[in-house]
Amino acid sequence: MSINEVAYEHAGVSYKDCFVYPNSFSKPAPIVLVIPDYHGFTSYAQAEARWLSEMGFVGYCVDIYGDQAMPKSSEDAAKKVMPLFNNRVDTLARTSAAFEQASSLEGVDSTRSGVIGFSSGGLFALDMARRIQSIRAVASIWGVALPWELKPAPMIESNVDGASLLLIHGTKDVFNPMESNMNIIQELDEAGTDYQLILLGGKKHAFSLKTEDNLEVIGGEEPQALLYDEIADKRAHHYVEHFFSEAFEGELNHES
Repeated sequence: MSINEVAYEHAGVSYKDCFVYPNSFSKPAPIVLVIPDYHGFTSYAQAEARWLSEMGFVGYCVDIYGDQAMPKSSEDAAKKVMPLFNNRVDTLARTSAAFEQASSLEGVDSTRSGVIGFSSGGLFALDMARRIQSIRAVASIWGVALPWELKPAPMIESNVDGASLLLIHGTKDVFNPMESNMNIIQELDEAGTDYQLILLGGKKHAFSLKTEDNLEVIGGEEPQALLYDEIADKRAHHYVEHFFSEAFEGELNHES
């Protein structure tokens, strides 16, 4: 299963996203974009694209910072992501550019498109759902509901009335206090959105990020807010698989 790359420029920055086709498919396949967490173009973000391709989708990993940047410390990653938090309109333009690239790939059924985002990427994925009406399904996994400093910076005229949504958070995720979950519920209920919010009891942020993949741990840090949990990881992937299967009318090509 080979990884392909697509290079392009947006707003004067060079990007190089990657994508993975299913091993075999006889007709155009759904496309699902992966918006990574604040560590950027990591191997585990690319692994999610490969996992999506195993389900019969075209998995597409977004190079969120450009030049396949991958800040390895929490301090450097926070510096990288803050401009994206501070100007979410520009960030939406950046993710929209990736969406356009993905939708134009050969073999892609652009009428069946989805997005999955992790941590900061979950926030940006929800902003895509708010604004890009052609997206059918968006999943936010341990997604940050509020910006890094927990200062609300909502999109203008919040409106989520297109994509179906799946949000999966741990109840001990310090980046998703219950107040922010309630705000999301209120917004989505008022918009009449088709959504599911799944709370995993006692789980922290980044519950699906394995220790050996955690760049902060590898660099010698001991992040207290992050804790991998194998059961939560398996459950979340099960929920995501069912969610996209339902959204794309069950037209998957399971290889295992």
